[in-house]
Amino acid sequence: MIGQLLAIAHNTLREAVRNRLFATLVFFALGMLGLTLAVSSASLHEEVRLMKDVGLFLISTFSVLIAIFTGVNLVYKELERKTIYTVVPKPIWRWQFLVGKYLGLATAMAVQVAVMIAVLGGLIPVVGGEIGVELWQAGWLVYAEVCVVLAVAMIFSSFSTPFLSGLLTLGVFIVGRFADVLSTLRLAPVDERTALTETISAAVRGVAAVVPDLSIYDVTPQLVYGTPLTAAYVIEGTLLAATYIGLGLLIASILFHRRDFT
Repeated sequence: MIGQLLAIAHNTLREAVRNRLFATLVFFALGMLGLTLAVSSASLHEEVRLMKDVGLFLISTFSVLIAIFTGVNLVYKELERKTIYTVVPKPIWRWQFLVGKYLGLATAMAVQVAVMIAVLGGLIPVVGGEIGVELWQAGWLVYAEVCVVLAVAMIFSSFSTPFLSGLLTLGVFIVGRFADVLSTLRLAPVDERTALTETISAAVRGVAAVVPDLSIYDVTPQLVYGTPLTAAYVIEGTLLAATYIGLGLLIASILFHRRDFT
């Protein structure tokens, strides 16, 4: 069973590396990091803060966008090229196929995030800053967030088209990033509340409670001000991400198992 998973993961990793659009997005993101160096150099006495702030924002944003694009196309490409029909009849469970694809792409994303963090780490000293452990802590949490988003993309791609899956996954990401704020949202003061505003507020809070809370992975302030995160915070974020990923892959596997390929 493990051998089958690794074989699928290896093949998916190889496909991701060969994907021209994947490589184009990565190089574009790296180019944007280089542009950030030029912009930060033009600022007055805020070069280091701007470099860290914008750099981490670009790494997080582009990593998530790449994860969404590649994640929603994983299953669709297999259907489009009809390669799925050569896999389904074989003695392999559908969940193995799905999880193997996820592991392969997650590995590719790990390399991509590591490269971007390393590039940012190389640019920060250029503007007079210092590299601390907080940079790699932030990079690890960015990767954890990317893996959660990738699992969400797998859920939608297991039953929907890439376009709709991409929109839904992007929506989950946006709501998840502001989940801490939306979970306590009130649209009007107490004396001005109506049935409509209360209904909308309750609906928004309900959605925020269902989607993964991605706000904990936004650690830009810690990176900007050089404040190392506690080990407990990083471990908690990692365990929470693992829970989200496990639940996401379970749901995706169930939906994928019920899908009719005939």
